[in-house]
Amino acid sequence: MLTPARPATGDPILIGEHPALDFLNSALAPHGETLDHLYDGDTLRAWLGASRVLPEFLVQAAALFSPARMTRLASDARELREAFRRILGQRHEATAADLVSNDLECINTWLSRSPLLLTPVPAGDGWRLTLRRDPSTPAALIAELASVCADLLVNHPHEQVRKCENPACTLWFHDSKRGPRRRWCSMGICGNRMKVAAHRARRKA
Repeated sequence: MLTPARPATGDPILIGEHPALDFLNSALAPHGETLDHLYDGDTLRAWLGASRVLPEFLVQAAALFSPARMTRLASDARELREAFRRILGQRHEATAADLVSNDLECINTWLSRSPLLLTPVPAGDGWRLTLRRDPSTPAALIAELASVCADLLVNHPHEQVRKCENPACTLWFHDSKRGPRRRWCSMGICGNRMKVAAHRARRKA
């Protein structure tokens, strides 16, 4: 559970290797205080443009939403994000990949509020059918975020989804590469720090 937050500034840290984890990492606590890229409508708007987690047509639609709509949207996005955080935490604490039904219901509820529509779009000299959400409503953005969360839960083995092994770090990542198991969100951020701490502990012992 993250501590009470203040607005994050600057670019988001995109080390998740999956859009759902970049979404989860929109709140981080590098120095013990939580910085939140979804703190309010303004920070959410900036995060949507910088993270590239959502399709561009939804990001462009959000640019036209009123400040009041963006504030509500930021609150909904935080609610979904923290439900997703609880799901991942529960999966990694349990011996099996059991999921918390109430948290899954949160994801399913947001998916149902903006169903995918089958729409014909121009393609070369003809047309093709594509599935997309109605960009005119904020629910479409949350539904798309819920969709990437569901994709991670359903289509990727839970053992490949890991939290950084630095106990003070809140960042998660997806590791599907062959070779040594990835342990840190970033070697530069946490890996070197933890190696130095381990070396000092050995010398002290």
